[in-house]
Amino acid sequence: MNTLVRTQGYVTDAHVLEPYAKHSYEIKRYELYLCPSDCTHFYDLEYRIEELKREYEKQQPFHSSRDSNHDTHPALKDRAFDGDCLKFESLHSPRLEGEFSLLAYDDQLIGKFVQVVGHIQIQELGNCFLSFHILEPAVHPAHGWDD
Repeated sequence: MNTLVRTQGYVTDAHVLEPYAKHSYEIKRYELYLCPSDCTHFYDLEYRIEELKREYEKQQPFHSSRDSNHDTHPALKDRAFDGDCLKFESLHSPRLEGEFSLLAYDDQLIGKFVQVVGHIQIQELGNCFLSFHILEPAVHPAHGWDD
């Protein structure tokens, strides 16, 4: 299944230049919260995530409900959505293109119209998240409309 994600929208929060760990015991990771330019991106990603999870479950060995132990296989939530935003994360620093390569602070990304390139990832326990590898400025479709 194609897991490539390429979407545009406005940055609402970012930990792209300075990785972040919510708790001291967690591994620091890069995060980007994006309000997509088109609300249909939510539905498209939801559908693609469910398809990926179905494919993943088909590949797993069969376990009867009597043999499965919920303590060893907890159901974890997907981390692709956070309220009305898409949440992208990575353990590796994303490549910043164009003017973004000159930024010094994460706050400078807030409110910018960007394009994010990444993948839908599925973990061993079957939960999904959105990784991101490239972050670049995007041209808004209405740019120059009132000239």
